[in-house]
Parts: sequence; C-alpha cells; structure tokens
Amino acid sequence: MKPIKQIALGVLLTLSIFSAVIYSSCSKNECGAVTCLNKGVCVGGICKCTTGIYGANCELIYSKRYEGVYKGLPPDDALSDTTNTLLFSTTSDTTNYNLMDVLWIDTTGNVAVNLSIELTNNSSAGSNFNVSPVTVDNYRYTGTGSVDGTTASLRLTKTDTLGGSTNLYFNSYIRF
Repeated sequence: MKPIKQIALGVLLTLSIFSAVIYSSCSKNECGAVTCLNKGVCVGGICKCTTGIYGANCELIYSKRYEGVYKGLPPDDALSDTTNTLLFSTTSDTTNYNLMDVLWIDTTGNVAVNLSIELTNNSSAGSNFNVSPVTVDNYRYTGTGSVDGTTASLRLTKTDTLGGSTNLYFNSYIRF
C-alpha cells in the first residue's frame, strides 16, 4: 500500500510542478483589444503615435485640426498685412502627417503663392511650422509660422534674384 501512496504523491507533485511552469509561462496579450490607427503601435496596452498624430488610439491628426481659411483682421501690429487670406489644407501624404499646403490668397482673390509647410512641436496648444523654400516669378519665399486651429501667424522672407529681401508678416490671422 505504501508504494501506491508514494506513486500517487509523486504523480501529484509532478503534475503540480508541471502546471506551475505552464501557468507562469503564459503572458497576457495587453494589446489584444487595442487598435492603433494611423501607423500607431501598441506597447504594453497603450498606443504610441507617430509624429503628427495624437489621441488614445492615434485617431487624431494635428494637421486636420488646422485646415481652413484664416483671414487678417486689423491687429495692433502695424507690420502685419491684414488684407490677405491664408488657406491651410492637408496633403494626401500618409507617410508624413506633418505636411500641409498653405495658399496665400491676395486681396483680388488670386493665389499669390502656394506654400508647402511642415508642422513641428505639435501639442494641444498648437504647432509651429517651417515653410519649404519655393520660387515664384523670380522671388524665393522662405519662412516660419504657427497655427493652433483658431489663429495662424506667418512670417515670409521674399528674396529677389539679386539678393534683396523683404519680410512679410501675417500676424494673428483668425480662422473663419
């Protein structure tokens, strides 16, 4: 009878150890129910978003917050042009969500310059941007600015072929 008790005890111990090893080797899939959008990646159950994207599931794109028409209103800044319009639009580029186009529309309603910009320092307070250099009618345009979905500001440097330059200011344009 003793050998049967010893065999039963041995089998019980073996099964207990085997079960403990199997149970401890299983890990919970923390990302199983998490869906990250716009090329976001789940890490430890939380979506890590690529640059230009935010939200719990990377569902929001900063550039889409800024789309729209911004118009100049008479500001306290005497240097600012208040007669033009800036039209911000997203691009179809899904490899870089920070790219946007800005049309500078003059007082006659014509497009003066089509600017390509790249958003930087994205946050809930807004984004800064850099203007990609563009040449129109023998003038080269470069610049920087900021946008937050309510207002936009742009500082352009217009340089002619001889090297002379003029700064153009579009300060505190209001979104309509």
